[in-house]
Formats: sequence, structure tokens, C-alpha cells
Amino acid sequence: MELLVNTTERDASVRAMSRSVDAQLDMIFDVRAEDLGTVRDIVAAHLRWWRIDASTAHRLLTVVNELLTNVLQHTLAGADGHRMASLLLQKVPDGVTAVVRDQDPSLPMYATPDLMAEDGRGLLLLRALADDTSVSVTPAGKDVWVFIGLPEAIEHP
Repeated sequence: MELLVNTTERDASVRAMSRSVDAQLDMIFDVRAEDLGTVRDIVAAHLRWWRIDASTAHRLLTVVNELLTNVLQHTLAGADGHRMASLLLQKVPDGVTAVVRDQDPSLPMYATPDLMAEDGRGLLLLRALADDTSVSVTPAGKDVWVFIGLPEAIEHP
């Protein structure tokens, strides 16, 4: 399962590569709305492979989807019109971590959305679902990191 997706030669409009080694999934891809379902499917398959319980997997899939949607909605496309991002997912002894890296150094901003607004709740959702989060600016943009603990690790420290 080392190389899951490498579409560079098959379709020039889709650029993606994925590697999976030792309970770690590393993906680099052009973030497009029509491909988010495929990314979720790949992440879900790895979580099943790693024997992550359904509740933790659902939380992580929701968080990853929200982070990638934020890349689509809040980052500028590069000169080539693409929004490249990477997703690093790793099973650790007490949970799962995910890092979404994009090319925009602008930090996420917390807002209090209007009750009827259809957006603006992403960071609130992230805080509610993840056990820990962090954002750091990098020379290439920013990293958004999340940790979701496994239920048995939380119940039995």
C-alpha cells in the first residue's frame, strides 16, 4: 500500500500522490471540491486498516474534511490556479494526529457567526471534535495540527 494514488501522468488536471508506511499516511494533492470524497475514502480506509474505532474515525473524517474545505474557501490559488495542500495522518499510541499544510500563511480566524449563517463555524467545529489543535506559520504557508484520542486511552490514562 506504499503508493496509493499517483495521477500525475494519467490526468494533468489532477495532481495527487499518497504514501502509506507504518501507520502513517502522507498525501499531497490539488485541493478540489470534487475530490474531497476521494480523500475521505482514502483516509477512512486507512483508519479501518489501523483498527480505529468508528466514533474516532467519524470525528477525524469530519475534522479533515473541514480543514480541507477551509483550504478551498480561505486560501488563494497559486499562479497555476491550483491550491496544493498536504495531509499527514498518523496513528500514535493514544490516538490519531492529522496535519493539513497549505501554502497560505494567513492564520485561521475565530468568528461568531450569525445564527442563520451557512458558514463561519469551522474552527468552532474543530475545537468541539478534536482533543487538541495547533496552528503554526511555516516558511511555505501554515500547518494546522489536530489530535483525536482513542476512547480507551482517554478513559484509562
